[in-house]
Amino acid sequence: MTVEPGAAGGPTIASGGPAYVAGEILVQFSPGADAAARSAALSAIGGGVAEVLRGSPGAAEGLLTRVSFAPGLSVEQAAEILSKLPGVSFAEPNYIQTVQATSDDPAYTSGQLWGMYGDGTSPANQFGSQSGEAWAAGHIGSTKVAIGVIDSGVDYTHADLYLNIWLNQGEIPVELRSLLTDTDGDNLISFRDLNQSANSAYVSDINGNGRIDAGDLLNDVRWENGINEDGNIDANGRAYVDDLIGWDFVNGDNDPYDDNNHGTHVSGTIAGMGGNGAGVAGVAWATQIVGLKFLSDTGSGSTSGAILAVDYFTNMSKAAGGVDFAATNNSWGGGGFSQALLDSIGRGALSEILFVAAAGNGGRDGVGDDNDSTANYPSNYDTTAIAGYDAVIAVASITSSGSLSSFSNYGATTVDLGAPGSSIYSTLPGGTYGTFSGTSMATPHVAGALALFSAMAGAGASAAAIKAELLGSAAATASLTGKTVTNGRLDVGNLMDLSAPPPPPPGPNLIYGTTGNDVVTGTTAADKIWGIPADGTHLGRGTVDRLGGNGGADVFVFGDSRGRFYDDGSGKSAGTSDYAVITDWGSDDKIQLFGTASAYFQKTVTIGSDSGMGIYHDSNGNGRLDTRDELIGIVKDVTTPLGSSAFEFVI
Repeated sequence: MTVEPGAAGGPTIASGGPAYVAGEILVQFSPGADAAARSAALSAIGGGVAEVLRGSPGAAEGLLTRVSFAPGLSVEQAAEILSKLPGVSFAEPNYIQTVQATSDDPAYTSGQLWGMYGDGTSPANQFGSQSGEAWAAGHIGSTKVAIGVIDSGVDYTHADLYLNIWLNQGEIPVELRSLLTDTDGDNLISFRDLNQSANSAYVSDINGNGRIDAGDLLNDVRWENGINEDGNIDANGRAYVDDLIGWDFVNGDNDPYDDNNHGTHVSGTIAGMGGNGAGVAGVAWATQIVGLKFLSDTGSGSTSGAILAVDYFTNMSKAAGGVDFAATNNSWGGGGFSQALLDSIGRGALSEILFVAAAGNGGRDGVGDDNDSTANYPSNYDTTAIAGYDAVIAVASITSSGSLSSFSNYGATTVDLGAPGSSIYSTLPGGTYGTFSGTSMATPHVAGALALFSAMAGAGASAAAIKAELLGSAAATASLTGKTVTNGRLDVGNLMDLSAPPPPPPGPNLIYGTTGNDVVTGTTAADKIWGIPADGTHLGRGTVDRLGGNGGADVFVFGDSRGRFYDDGSGKSAGTSDYAVITDWGSDDKIQLFGTASAYFQKTVTIGSDSGMGIYHDSNGNGRLDTRDELIGIVKDVTTPLGSSAFEFVI
């Protein structure tokens, strides 16, 4: 795999107090600090810049750097010396961050996914997230919402995750973009599209698991081509080459595969594929997961790695190609206060990104810690001073009986709400499943809920408003009274306001015909209907297809980007040897044509038993309807010309 930004050696844990990387500190230089001032400051500790984390020389925000220094000074001494020098805003340890989960004993219908249940589901559990009730009401999320999983990576080949892995639209190779087909009509190319026959010529099942997943793209030279198509670089000027699905900040490459288990487990709770009759279901069945690996195979990482991951998500949100980068899931913690990390979270808040964080597992003696008196980071950060609102959502863990989990931290002013976190069953690397417990497991229930709500609310909803809706919908819970800001737990049903009608589906059903004469009938929902195959050069020449919408607002396709359909190229026959018949036209239906409106005419026509409004193409280009113009289709039983609003045109 491509190796580029962010590679660093494994952390050395210093003894005593919060763990940090020995021989390193994070240094934020003042905006006006020139090269001479920076050099003078570093020389005071015998240090040098190991990595630029953010900013550039002369930038308004100043350079944030990871600095290594010579032996003989402790981290505390080096930070204290630098903090007092001109040109330095602050210096602090590079804290070690770790996962917030504990292993437990080893899906929905079997009773294992209690965290997804509600009091009205079967099986039922009133202390579950109520996600099952939201699904029943039609809320399953959208491919146009993304959640960043800042963790140990993700098994992007897992049968319950592969369709929901984010695909960077800007990194799709230029030579493939115009050839790929958006089969589900969401204006994106996703793994849902790449697994359809229309795109089979441009992908290969390299890992041989019977599906197209990120593992295939990351081993296909057509996709992993060594070119930085979207032009994104880190603060050191190193390109994020082939960042098709995210980035690995541990190894400095484009392959964020999970070698620890934690990130994959979290991802399954957020966006495990639902309704597929296998494995588990996440809170949001259709959201995209951005894999951002900064925790190693041991489950630990550094603050500098977390900063790079948070900043990557923020920066990519600005060039997301129609995807709402709604929130990051942060099921980790353990270090002390870091101004540098808070600044990164604040930058995300200014870009309308919420930061969902585990409250921490402090309950080594059977009772969790009070975060009001003993701060836990990153869940105790507050971005109000930076962004005007607090984008951090701190999550405690509850059990299936509604009690505060014995390991879970809490805080009447610093922990926002509880969510299922004890004995949570989810995905694990290698296509397997398992049960973990921790505030790490509670946090993705909330991140998934934000993905559902963001899909319903639309990209225009502010992060502050979404957080207010989340906290306002929490269900009162005795065990959380006086222990959380809301005194309650996650209730996805309340959040989605199930008394209101569900949102419309993300797009029409796509229904195709074959190369022969077809009778194609849609569903009672919105459909987009072709009488020809989804791919290939057969455009209906020589065939007669009968298309029925069967209710709903349907689009009947008489042409797409491949060209005009049902055109035999013979002016003598006037096109009567090939055409499509719409058998049940409705007032909300539309016809899609190739070209422009000026190239088409309407006239009543009767062929056999089919009478109605004929759609003709101006084949000879003379600007008037005559006997040599091509019949494309018939709208049966319609006797007056259709208005302009009944047509859509593509080129």
